[in-house]
Amino acid sequence: MDFFRKFNFNKNISSLILTSFLSIIIFFSNESSSSEKIKGFVIDIYSVLSKPKVLYQDILSIKVENEFLSKKNVQLSLLNSKLINYQIENKRLRDMLEFKNESFKHLSLLPAKVVNSNLSPSIESVIINVGSKDGIINNLSVIDYNGYLVGKIIDVGKKNSKVQLISDNNYSVSIKVGENISIGQFKPTYGNLGVLEGIIKTSSISTDDIVYTSGISAIYPSDISVAKIINNNKNKNKLFQDVAVKILTNVNHLYYVFVIQ
Repeated sequence: MDFFRKFNFNKNISSLILTSFLSIIIFFSNESSSSEKIKGFVIDIYSVLSKPKVLYQDILSIKVENEFLSKKNVQLSLLNSKLINYQIENKRLRDMLEFKNESFKHLSLLPAKVVNSNLSPSIESVIINVGSKDGIINNLSVIDYNGYLVGKIIDVGKKNSKVQLISDNNYSVSIKVGENISIGQFKPTYGNLGVLEGIIKTSSISTDDIVYTSGISAIYPSDISVAKIINNNKNKNKLFQDVAVKILTNVNHLYYVFVIQ
């Protein structure tokens, strides 16, 4: 009995839904003014109800577009940075070529690029991208493209070499300075600072005088700029002057260098 009641109830519901659906179709198929007004009303209601969906789709579209534009912006920024660095590197290479052509014409200069720094904690050094295959041997002098002394080769690999920097505490080089060409020894102290040893009191030197390699050593050719005097003091109880200097090359910003062969 319950089955028949449920069947009749479902049958009635189904009939109602079907009848309502057919009535709506027939109504909207009618071209009367009333049906047109209701059609317009239904369209307006649908438009209002669909606005959140459209807004959500617009937000998603804007988000996707913003992500795309952000990626393009990052790509353009990276490309711009690369172009700027190419320009800087191109200028450095032109400066090096000009320096090689016009300075130290009597010397053979091999260009090299600094590829690593401070490999060893016990010595201030850099690694350059030339080695034994390029004719590099130990104790060759290294200068920057301003002609300032950088250091000397202390270890050689097939494709790379280690340069002991002029700022290393164990570094020293024979120098000359002043109008009367006083001979002494340069030694670094801290950072880009150093001292000159062996400059006698009678030597005529002053602040801002440039210190050059003396050429006495078999390692360093003469007349390479080493440092600049920042202070000198003559103590009557000392035979030699106290001379403080500043290293000319910037050991913290080395990029391209020359090896003197």
